[in-house]
Amino acid sequence: MKALLIVVSVLLVGCTATSSELNQCAQQNYQCESNCAQRHTENTLGHQICSNECIDDYNSCKAETEALLNKPLN
Repeated sequence: MKALLIVVSVLLVGCTATSSELNQCAQQNYQCESNCAQRHTENTLGHQICSNECIDDYNSCKAETEALLNKPLN
């Protein structure tokens, strides 16, 4: 849950937080974090690993999306 709050904070601070693509990344991350919470007891190694995978997936999604958004149109 703490990781989710960090992700949401980062989105709110970023200039491109209004794009629907970045919102989709955040929604996917929320779903991933929710699944981790359902499958693993909080504060266990399994939960931490699952949560870290969600964060890695979110960061990858965000980086790819920002690269596409910043790519000049030809």
